[in-house]
Amino acid sequence: MDRVIIFKTESVPEDIDIECIPLCIAMNEMPGIRTTESCCGHGNHPFRMWFEAESLEYLPRLLYWFAVCHCGFGGWSIKVTTDCGMSPVTFLIEGGVGEAAYEESLQIAELLLAHRTEEGDKE
Repeated sequence: MDRVIIFKTESVPEDIDIECIPLCIAMNEMPGIRTTESCCGHGNHPFRMWFEAESLEYLPRLLYWFAVCHCGFGGWSIKVTTDCGMSPVTFLIEGGVGEAAYEESLQIAELLLAHRTEEGDKE
């Protein structure tokens, strides 16, 4: 049986890769987190999602679900980045390539949404 998942898409840009929509929405539902950019990799490059955090205190609740012991998928990493102008840091979540990464990102999005209001989150 196929699962049906409905996401409200008014919170994402019109030009977003469709494969990125669930994770973008789920991350933006997390307190203190705002996605800024994404690319599904189009089957040739890693799945990527850039985001900002209002404070480091908001990161554990998000990053927890990208750890293999909590999501079940290896290969997801989180990097801290800046540019040549020393702009404020942004964070990059990077996954695998292709269909497997798309499915993994969907399952991680489901975990984020299911657990976003647990104790410790701000509503």
